[in-house]
Amino acid sequence: MSDAPLIRTSRLLSSLNWLEHAFLPAGMAPPAESAFGHQRHTATVITAEEAFPPKVREADGVLTNGSRPAAIYTADCLPVLIADTRQYQVAAVHAGLKGALAGVLMQAVTRLISGGATPDSLFVAIGPAIASCCYELGNEVMDNIRANPLVTAPRYFSQQPRNERAIRPQARATQHGIWFDLPALGRQMLLDMQIPAAQIEVLPVCTYCSAEPRSSYRRNTHTNEGYDLRYAWIRRR
Repeated sequence: MSDAPLIRTSRLLSSLNWLEHAFLPAGMAPPAESAFGHQRHTATVITAEEAFPPKVREADGVLTNGSRPAAIYTADCLPVLIADTRQYQVAAVHAGLKGALAGVLMQAVTRLISGGATPDSLFVAIGPAIASCCYELGNEVMDNIRANPLVTAPRYFSQQPRNERAIRPQARATQHGIWFDLPALGRQMLLDMQIPAAQIEVLPVCTYCSAEPRSSYRRNTHTNEGYDLRYAWIRRR
């Protein structure tokens, strides 16, 4: 068995021969020429030219129609890669719960559409992130989620779901709360922007219990195992 780190890709995005992309394992650096912002859980989306050198601007999304990789870094948040088959634009978006509720996915899609894309020209991959099997929220947070106008169909569970793909223990309940499906929230927001369901892929990997070690910030707060950032990137060939 190989000990090489697992670099994940999207079947959907891999079908587009004009781009390259990757969801990197914890601790692996993105390509040296990558552009990414100083992420603060905002709805701000900038161009790759504005995001290079990295972290010179606050932003949680990067888009480009050039060859420089657009990148983001995550631990448990949603890494979202978007490709436009009409104008050959791409975008990388960091969408944690706070950023998603602030509208970062809507902002990225709106920027791509203003550049000539249409909803049915967009192909989207949501990479490894914390899933409902390990993402417990308190009832007050859930009340705020339900009240957000961008949330039309939140998916959550009163009992902790079992993840059959888990390779380490799932999170333990700490507040008798709700087990929230963050990837489903991202998918719902994309559907609400009229992106076809067949053009949205969610990689079924929970950073807490089914990804490689050191993938989860939340797991580290529970176990002190440490964590490393996980980069995702996309670019035109």
